[in-house]
Amino acid sequence: MSDETWRAEFHHPQHPWRDFAHEFASGREYPPASIRRPSSLAGMPAHDVYLLSDSEPWPAAATYTYTQSIVGSLREHPAPEYNLDMDAADDAAPY
Repeated sequence: MSDETWRAEFHHPQHPWRDFAHEFASGREYPPASIRRPSSLAGMPAHDVYLLSDSEPWPAAATYTYTQSIVGSLREHPAPEYNLDMDAADDAAPY
């Protein structure tokens, strides 16, 4: 991590083996309140939704907790503050 990046830690309370971390480019005054990550659920395309749970270490880091998976069209769901721009299986650093 550098002054140009911040680290997001993602926790999944029911399935801790799905926890991961990802570095993002800096440039924000505050961490995003929600982040969506592409995923799949029962073989169908989905998005996992994570909500900000700890911003105390900001601007170096922030922690997010899994809240739900959205299957199908995202048009019916409010847009998150930030979409995680990565493939569900790539670029994530497990703990």
